[in-house]
Amino acid sequence: MTLGEKIFRLRTEQGLSQETFGEKLGVSRQSVSKWETDQSIPELDKIVTISDLFGVSTDYLLKDIEETDRTAETESAWAETFPRETYRSGRRPRFEYKSQKMIGSLPLVHISTRRAKGVIAVGAIAQGWLSVGFVAMGGFSLGLVSLGLIAFANLAFGLIAFGTVAVGVISFGAFSFGIFSLGAVVYGQFAFGASAHGAQVAVGDAASGKIALGYSRAVGDYTQISNDQPFDYENACRLIDQHVSSNWMFFKTWAKAMVKWF
Repeated sequence: MTLGEKIFRLRTEQGLSQETFGEKLGVSRQSVSKWETDQSIPELDKIVTISDLFGVSTDYLLKDIEETDRTAETESAWAETFPRETYRSGRRPRFEYKSQKMIGSLPLVHISTRRAKGVIAVGAIAQGWLSVGFVAMGGFSLGLVSLGLIAFANLAFGLIAFGTVAVGVISFGAFSFGIFSLGAVVYGQFAFGASAHGAQVAVGDAASGKIALGYSRAVGDYTQISNDQPFDYENACRLIDQHVSSNWMFFKTWAKAMVKWF
């Protein structure tokens, strides 16, 4: 086992983040990361400090030996060294796994019962290109509250958002807000749902918008009420072509497809 691997194991056994560990040694998180990935080695005084903090010998750190004798006295020293919120003697430390593989400044995988940050992040608060957590932020995020390019959550914010409450350029949810929105109660430029409010096109049971197509109620400049019969698809497409700006590009095409689907 290399020096870096030993430092990584000792740190994670005690539930310390790289930031907290670095603060105890007076170094940056980046320095700790380089130690653990064997890109650099600590200075001699830091090695002595690490041995004192973890209750191991410098021989264990520097030589290819294993040391498994951890006494109650060592645990007591740990409890005095670190704040109670970080380490609590007699209690299971919080779980954290951080892969040795780095992509840029981020670990490939970071899993934590608290905050996780990595290319793939799983934690109570997760931030990464792929993130899963109670609060998730990233490219593809899944959680109770999510913020991402593609977000799935009870409360979702994203370029594409799916959730009980969804806010995005394209949004799908019970309550949906976006340029192109689909759900029960929806607001947007193009809105499709039970209660649809679309500045350009609205289609639903009750619809309001410039072009409004409703089964029971429609309010707008150009309206159709179907009374449970199919909408006049050809006429609706003609209205969309005539009265919706070409600046909306593919949204116009999508809207016509949604009219046919509804």
